[in-house]
Amino acid sequence: MQQKITLQQKKAKLIMDEVNLKIKERKMRTRRLIEMGGLVAKAKLDHLPTNTLFGAIISLKETLTQHPNVQDH
Repeated sequence: MQQKITLQQKKAKLIMDEVNLKIKERKMRTRRLIEMGGLVAKAKLDHLPTNTLFGAIISLKETLTQHPNVQDH
């Protein structure tokens, strides 16, 4: 009986650890997104429509893919 309780406690701890890890990952992602938004604001592009910004970012990605040495500078 004691072994069953211990196993249940270990299982509950694993579940809580997983929940805490997901929360930490979500907070890290949120922080990264806020930082990216801050860069858009610093570049004074925050007045542009989101679809325009998205298109510009896709264009930048294509340029960096075609010219990977640009990233080294």
